Amino acid sequence: MRDIIFKRSVQFRDENKNSWTVEFEVYKENSTRRNRETLQEFNQGFSVSVCGSGGMCAGQCDDHIIPRTEGQTKLLEFWKKCHLGGMSGGTVRQDEYLNSEQYVNDYNYFVELFKTYNEHYREQFDSISFQIIVKNFNISNVALVQVRNVIYEKMGNNPIKYILGLSNKSLKHNLSDYNVQCFFLAIKELYVDKGYRYGHGWLYDPLPGNIEEVINSICDLVEEEEDALTEELEAVFDMGEEGFVATGEIIQQVMDLRECDEDEAKRFVALGIHLGCTFGDLNDTFEECPYDEQLYCANGIDYYIGTEDELNNIASDRVHNDGEYEYLWREAVAAKSTTDSLSDWLDSIISEDGWCSVLNHWDGRYEEYKVSGEYICVCRS
Repeated sequence: MRDIIFKRSVQFRDENKNSWTVEFEVYKENSTRRNRETLQEFNQGFSVSVCGSGGMCAGQCDDHIIPRTEGQTKLLEFWKKCHLGGMSGGTVRQDEYLNSEQYVNDYNYFVELFKTYNEHYREQFDSISFQIIVKNFNISNVALVQVRNVIYEKMGNNPIKYILGLSNKSLKHNLSDYNVQCFFLAIKELYVDKGYRYGHGWLYDPLPGNIEEVINSICDLVEEEEDALTEELEAVFDMGEEGFVATGEIIQQVMDLRECDEDEAKRFVALGIHLGCTFGDLNDTFEECPYDEQLYCANGIDYYIGTEDELNNIASDRVHNDGEYEYLWREAVAAKSTTDSLSDWLDSIISEDGWCSVLNHWDGRYEEYKVSGEYICVCRS
């Protein structure tokens, strides 16, 4: 178990109006680490973990977040730099190059340079091809040794075949491939930086001593920006407010404001209670999904919303019409774990496990809310 000394979480909506929850943990971890910039060892008494959830992904999902504000940009910068101490397989100079537009341009230039080679010329990498690389990439005499070693050790002595393959149907290895990265680092005299060979150990950034203050400052700024966005949107009423009651008058108000029917208004309010939103917050992104019944989307996340009978019918239809379930039944029969007919076995999935086990692939749970005298269920898809 981690000895956690600090926790903080923050919720926000990004540029695409997707909702994200990001959690920070600071925990004790006495360790000796190697500095990414100086390559000198240093002692670190704690570490930081950052993870998020939103849209249809969770965990290290920072690449999916499109920042809308200054605070969100700072949060993502902190995440990339401080998660697990900014652990990296490269020095600062190595990572700067691999994250640069120059690396992308170098890779694309290499592809353009040799894509006209037919299978015969790609298969044989000779001194002429090597000199073409040397000349076009201005490889220095110092870098030549690194380049030759990488080509021999990591690319089967043929970088053209390794990167492009033998045909133009698709590239064999793209610029995220470790060996490709080593090759271009070698071209830039960076494969070995200050005696450190790329990818041969973990390097770290020292974490600031006032780490809790830094995290709080970022989260406070993000929350202030979220409050400002909420204030820009017409609140009308707050479905997350303690004591909020979804009366018939509320439903009529939603129908008038959204110009929708009663069924949609009830589902709108049920989700609003579930998420704790104001009308304005939810109204900004709420919409019905066209690819399934009773499926709605808000802030980039899909939800099944409806009465228990409605959702039960959808789950039953899916079970009876999805060939995967018939396959599972045949496997169960073959294993002699059931003597039920296919129809009875499919019915038992709903009767025993419930509709939510079929529709909710996120956490298998649902909540139920009383909306204008009717109970409406909400679950992730």
